[in-house]
Amino acid sequence: MAPAALELTLLAQLRLSAASGLVQQGDDLWVVADDALALQRYDLAGVWQSEIALLPGTLPAEVKARKKRKPDFEALLALPDGALLALGSGSKKQRCRGCLVYQGGVQVIDLAPLYQVLAEQFQELNIEGAVVFAEHLLLAQRGNGAGAENALIVLDLAQALADIAQGQLTAAGLRHSLPVQLGAVQGVPLSLTDLCVDPAGQLYFSAAAEATDSSYLDGQCMGSVLGRFAADFSVEWVKPLAPVAKIEGLAFQAHRRLLLVADADDPEQPAPLFELTL
Repeated sequence: MAPAALELTLLAQLRLSAASGLVQQGDDLWVVADDALALQRYDLAGVWQSEIALLPGTLPAEVKARKKRKPDFEALLALPDGALLALGSGSKKQRCRGCLVYQGGVQVIDLAPLYQVLAEQFQELNIEGAVVFAEHLLLAQRGNGAGAENALIVLDLAQALADIAQGQLTAAGLRHSLPVQLGAVQGVPLSLTDLCVDPAGQLYFSAAAEATDSSYLDGQCMGSVLGRFAADFSVEWVKPLAPVAKIEGLAFQAHRRLLLVADADDPEQPAPLFELTL
C-alpha cells in the first residue's frame, strides 16, 4: 500500500515563476529562480520585501531565448557565516556560475573547476540542491529520465569555504558521490530537486517525477515527494506530496514547520509557496 500523501497548504503566490531554491534566515525568506538574475526576499508569510541583483543585464522575454541565456540558478544555501550562495546547475557551459551574496555585495563564483570533474562522473550533470550538513557541503545531482543518476555529492566544507573565498569551487574538497535510489511516480522516475536540514539536524530532500529525459528540456510533472536520509545517507523514508506540483525548494522553520516552493514551468504562472507541518 502506498503511503498517504502529505497535504500541503498554500501560503502565498510569489512574484517569480520558476522558483528553484529557498532559504530562511530569521524573519526573511530568500528565493532564487532558475530563469531570473535576482534573489528575492519575502517575509515568512510570503509577502515580497526586496530583491538583490545577482548578475547584470536582463534576460529575453521569449521563452526559448530566455532558457538559452539563463544562468539556471537551481540551488540556494546559507553558509556558516550567514552569506548566501546561489549555484548554477552545470547542465550547460553558461550554467557553471554561482553568486555569493554577503553583507555589502555580490561576488560571482566560478563553478567550472568542480563541475568539469563532476561531468566526468555523470552522463548529464544537473545540480539542483545544496546544503551545509555537519562538516560537509552536500550537492544534489538530479537525474532525468530512465537512466536517472540521482546522487549526493559530498564536499569537505572547510575546503569548499576556502575555495569560495578565492572566487571558485574546485574538486579539491570532493570526497565522494553516493547514488540515491528513489523509485517512480506513475512510471516516471523521481529525481532530486533540493536538500535541507531540520532543526534537529536531520537531512531531508525533495524529488519530482518529471516526464523528460533531458536536463535542459522540461516535461510534465507527475508529482513530488518529500524524503529523509538516515545517518549513513541511505533513504529512510519517502512520502508523496499533494497537490501535484514540481517542488524545487525546501526550508525548515522551528516546530517542524516546512516551507516549500514549486516551479510551474510556465512564466505566466506565479510560483506557489506552501507550508507543511510534520
